[in-house]
Amino acid sequence: MKTADLLLWQSNGIIGQLIQLYTKSPYNHASLVIRLAEYEGLERRRYTTEALRHGVVLNLLSRRLEHQNGHVWWFPLKDEWNDKRQLIGERALSYVGIPYDFKGILRFLFGPVSVDVTAIFCSELVAIAYGYSGAPSPVQLLGYGIHKSGMQIL
Repeated sequence: MKTADLLLWQSNGIIGQLIQLYTKSPYNHASLVIRLAEYEGLERRRYTTEALRHGVVLNLLSRRLEHQNGHVWWFPLKDEWNDKRQLIGERALSYVGIPYDFKGILRFLFGPVSVDVTAIFCSELVAIAYGYSGAPSPVQLLGYGIHKSGMQIL
């Protein structure tokens, strides 16, 4: 797993199931893999940056997976995007601390959402980090055509 690889999450909670139903997709959450080489150690730790209810955060991926009630898929970036990985990671990390966009996620369930980076939800964060505009659903991130085939990791 490398910085800027996509993680798509399927949660069994009510909000997650509503998003899955609305998007006709098994995914209701998106995040990015982040490698911090200086802090990997022998364990080769991986982190994820994501927009959660308390805002955009950086989490240790293994700890996040321990508490996941559902499934997770990993979608590596295509090789031609390797030279953009650092920039994507820097963009994603620049949003750490931005509040979660509760109003935006509710609007998302009922129609188009305009991007407002004073508050952000998960797939918005990923889209912006990749350099795209708009507020896609988690499954729509795969429509960018920049990922290899995914594999379920949980």
